Amino acid sequence: MPDNTSSQKADSPLRFRLYFRLMDLCLIASVLLLLPLIPGATPAPGPGGEYPTWFLLYGNILIFIGFFLTPVLILARFMRDEYAEQLFRRTTDVLVYLAVALPTLLFWAAALVFIISRTEQAPYPFSLFMVEVTWWSATAQVYKIFCIAFVVIFQFLRWRDSR
Repeated sequence: MPDNTSSQKADSPLRFRLYFRLMDLCLIASVLLLLPLIPGATPAPGPGGEYPTWFLLYGNILIFIGFFLTPVLILARFMRDEYAEQLFRRTTDVLVYLAVALPTLLFWAAALVFIISRTEQAPYPFSLFMVEVTWWSATAQVYKIFCIAFVVIFQFLRWRDSR
């Protein structure tokens, strides 16, 4: 792995340094996009059922960073130096393994739970997946999960290399 010393950082072109800073920003946006999954982490809608303006603006900025900037950085090969390219390749390797392993594990775990429980409806954790899915909602969910997973894995591998 290349040594990221301060002299090396000072000599690198701006686009290489900017790539890592923008990936840091994407990580922050990804974490903040996951906050609504925590009960009580978002403001309650007002009397008219609308959220505060600041929250809508905040959400739109996060969506722009998380779902526009992240794919641009994934595709922007010209912004990556050799180290970032190695991280990119390692991240895609991990994503491929996850894309194959997780659905398989979920399917077998669900099948095992159905066999053991002998119920006609899915028990709790698997009932979360039993919602009506449209082509658009499935594509949007996969896109969202892919963008967030890419950034988190990329930054985790970068952090692990720095240790």
